[in-house]
Amino acid sequence: MRKERVTDDVYVFTSTVYAQVTAGAIVTSEGTVVIDTLPFPRETREMLDFLRAESKRGIRYVINTHHHADHVYGNYLFEEADIISSERCREVMRKSGEKNLAEAKAQTPELAEVSLRLPNLTFPDKMTLHLGERVMRLMPLPGHTLDGIGVYLEGDKILFAGDAVMPLPYIFWGDRVMLQETLRAIKEMNLESIVQGHGEVLLKGEIGETLDASIAYLDTIYDKVKAKLAARTSKERLVNEITLESCGGSPIALDGLVKQLHRSNLLRVYQTLTAKSR
Repeated sequence: MRKERVTDDVYVFTSTVYAQVTAGAIVTSEGTVVIDTLPFPRETREMLDFLRAESKRGIRYVINTHHHADHVYGNYLFEEADIISSERCREVMRKSGEKNLAEAKAQTPELAEVSLRLPNLTFPDKMTLHLGERVMRLMPLPGHTLDGIGVYLEGDKILFAGDAVMPLPYIFWGDRVMLQETLRAIKEMNLESIVQGHGEVLLKGEIGETLDASIAYLDTIYDKVKAKLAARTSKERLVNEITLESCGGSPIALDGLVKQLHRSNLLRVYQTLTAKSR
């Protein structure tokens, strides 16, 4: 796990084991708010030990930005905290969480001790959290998944964006157009920094360009898949022929995992377009 101080009392923790997943923490005079957890118990415990030493008032809340395993499997370790999420996030976890966890444990022995802990505080659309002198606005950021939310820290103008912002946009479980709308809305927020769901913190000077590149990438994959379909290219060939580089992406981000994400994105666009034509 790697720890980074973004501003006074605001921290980001990045997994060095899996896909550079990030978790955040805002330490206040009334206790700490954690945003997402890390994929494996070992790394989440490292984060927890640091924060318990750092915060005299303990950890009050854990916010889940969406239901994906790599962001929520550490919930059970924060025994003293309430878990907050959107209503939709809790519902997805309630319906499929145990089944998904059982499958994950079968593949990944390191998850053996994990138990699923559902959020106990939920909200339908937006929520404002006041703790100590801090104001955090929880808002919908759908597109990567339909239940995605972000946490905006007033004053510091930091957005914890969850997987709405990643080194490569990822839509396999989500919706391309919805994610583009979300990215445009984030661009209008005049932020100082963005904590991505995976990868490095984005600073003010790089935010606009990065978001524009993500929006353009999502247009490019749509256009290229559509053209291949018109030429009656098979799904297998299409996925191999439309390279990440040809769509403006860098193949080295997230230790090369982006190539896999790109292929999944192409399949998602293919599914959407072929479903429409049927």
